[in-house]
Amino acid sequence: MTKSLKIEKISPHMRNSQDPQYLKDERTLKLTAWLLLLLSLGMFFGGIYMQVVLHQTKAPLWLGIVAALPLAIPLELWNFSDPDTLYRVMALQDRFLIACFGFAIGLGAILLYGVNLFTSPNFGLKAFFVGGVILGGLIFGIGVGLSGYFPGVVWIALGQGRRDAIYAALGGLLGAFVWSVIFGWVKPYLWDALNFGAITWPQLFGVPFSDKIGMFIASLIFGVIMFAVFLFLPRYPRQPVRHSCSFHLAGKGATIRFEDAMRDELAKYPKQNRYLVELINESSVRNARYVVVLGLAFTIEAVAVILLHQIFGESTTYSWIGAQLSYLVNPYWAASNPYFQLFGGMHIVNGVPVNKPFSEIGWEPITDLSTFLGGLISSIFISRRFMGFKRQIPTIWARRFGTSEAKRFLGSFFGAFLVLFGARMANGCASGHILSGNLQMAVSSFVFMLAVMVGAMITLRYVMRLKINSWGYA
Repeated sequence: MTKSLKIEKISPHMRNSQDPQYLKDERTLKLTAWLLLLLSLGMFFGGIYMQVVLHQTKAPLWLGIVAALPLAIPLELWNFSDPDTLYRVMALQDRFLIACFGFAIGLGAILLYGVNLFTSPNFGLKAFFVGGVILGGLIFGIGVGLSGYFPGVVWIALGQGRRDAIYAALGGLLGAFVWSVIFGWVKPYLWDALNFGAITWPQLFGVPFSDKIGMFIASLIFGVIMFAVFLFLPRYPRQPVRHSCSFHLAGKGATIRFEDAMRDELAKYPKQNRYLVELINESSVRNARYVVVLGLAFTIEAVAVILLHQIFGESTTYSWIGAQLSYLVNPYWAASNPYFQLFGGMHIVNGVPVNKPFSEIGWEPITDLSTFLGGLISSIFISRRFMGFKRQIPTIWARRFGTSEAKRFLGSFFGAFLVLFGARMANGCASGHILSGNLQMAVSSFVFMLAVMVGAMITLRYVMRLKINSWGYA
């Protein structure tokens, strides 16, 4: 049943700012935000130093262990690892995180093509093969609508101690493995046919990729368009522009508190950081400062990992794990698999199977470990949402299918199977396509994102039967 959202306008002086625990929670969030920003800036300028001064082409693998922290921790703080959150985001019930991604993509594009003027980032533009990108995106979106998980978010959720994330991880591994098995048969139809290569939006308008100044100017225009999404997109459905995400973030006049959402958050996570509940569910100038700092850390790190000449993504690791396990069982079969040869570091040399685990994939498995650690550190020490793998069924799922653990296992497992199968078909996921690909202005990534949204919205509307009201709260 859809319920309306109770909104309370309060004075900033009305909060219990004298409560010691509240003040401690606020200091924790403030310190976290600034430390993440400093870490991301260190990675960013370290990448510039590596290229300009040291003339190195790739960052060392060990650096991957911290590379994902400025990405994973903000997502955990915003509870992106909770399927209920992702359900609402993908159904466009709550556009705030979408607008924030638009902000990150716009600013990231300007930063990336700005440093491209005097460095050589590792552009990982995804080829636009129409069949694989569109069909893979639709399958990916259907899977998200069922499971409530992106590939990378699964690692955060595991760090957060979510039981259904275990089911999702297993389903994702199987989905990626199945794609690896059939890749050689379907490649001519889904990857080779109607393949327009790695193209960007500026190239469609006649700007060659080699024209660094032209690409930078194009990124400025692209960034402005993305900023407009943040500035003018209403946070909730059927709301006027004055309720856009930017106005919502900073508040307008009096502080606005979303009481129903706060109450539900505390019921689900009774020990969580009290100030974090306000940060997510209250509009005020003070909160906006922390959100902006976290957003800057997230954006700068997304650019930094490209600048550091390592693969940026989350879903390829699932195929890599399948490749390494397969190699243990049957080295010759694994090393002969055409898909494992792309990402698994495997080849047949003079009739002998050879495995160099990180030669093609780079630090991605290590950054996925970093993503897990980010979720673990954040949920235990910052948000205090760590669940210890106790039984908990997402609210929106339970409203549709009940509280059966078996049903949730099937939904999480099969949904994640589709997510990873679709991601590998499209050669990218939420990080490699939607975030990294779009800030590189790749056409394929934008088309993939649209396909994902269509698949997810159809599933959430007609399978999950998610109701939407004017405040996006159901």
